[in-house]
Amino acid sequence: MDEADAVGRMDQEIVGGIEARPHSFPWIVSLQQGASHFCGASIVRVGPKEESDIILTAAHCVADGISGVYAVAGAHDFYQPSSGQTSVRVARSVYHPAYDPDTTMNDIAVLKLERPIKFSGGGCGQTPVAPRPNSLSPGPQLSSGAAILPVCLPASGEMVPDNTEATVAGWGLTREGGYDTSSILMQVGVPTVNSRALASAYASQGILIDPLAMLGAGYSQGGKDACQGDSGGPLVMKSGSKYVLQGITSFGVGCARAGLPGVYTRVSNYIPWISTQIKSLSSVR
Repeated sequence: MDEADAVGRMDQEIVGGIEARPHSFPWIVSLQQGASHFCGASIVRVGPKEESDIILTAAHCVADGISGVYAVAGAHDFYQPSSGQTSVRVARSVYHPAYDPDTTMNDIAVLKLERPIKFSGGGCGQTPVAPRPNSLSPGPQLSSGAAILPVCLPASGEMVPDNTEATVAGWGLTREGGYDTSSILMQVGVPTVNSRALASAYASQGILIDPLAMLGAGYSQGGKDACQGDSGGPLVMKSGSKYVLQGITSFGVGCARAGLPGVYTRVSNYIPWISTQIKSLSSVR
């Protein structure tokens, strides 16, 4: 962990995170109701066209309906909207048929937008500005330009190795028990956690972990995590020069508590279902 990032930052941001570089997560979407952010989402490619009307989020974000919900793409600071920012009404939501609100199993939903959002060129998972490094070895700085691009999806059934560095981003609460979500996009780096260790940690809370459907990420000592309002947002990992959506922020007990890493929906478990929904919902042809 970069000392400059890790020291003295624990009382603010995502929880223990740092402000993201503007447009370094060009696939991240803010779900808003009454101009108020409540969950994150990620835009995905639906075909060869440089546009998409499909975003992925957590089922628990939309289980109560999507009345008056808008997807805001290209945002960084809600108080200073960027010229590339765009807001589109969510027309339809389909959450996984086996989603269980009591156990948070299958916490994934596909949202159809009223109209497609245009990309700013480039393939999936590319970023015009490299995210701030989570570690001492920053990735290559990519040329600036685009503000809205789709994230890459993992291969069906892909399992990421334990202790792989991942990055979660969002506008959620910056501390457990806080009242205000962040107006500025934050990011934090967290390593993936062994499935057995995750299951054992949550067994103490009476929560069942399904390793095929859930992915854990966080530090055993806590301190860095997603929090309320980050739900539905992306947990990405770098693969070559691209970023892949391996997780959707799902749940935790508290935020950034020691011994209780964040739990993410394992996207690779749902690729066939996601593909089916894209085919039936998307009007981009």
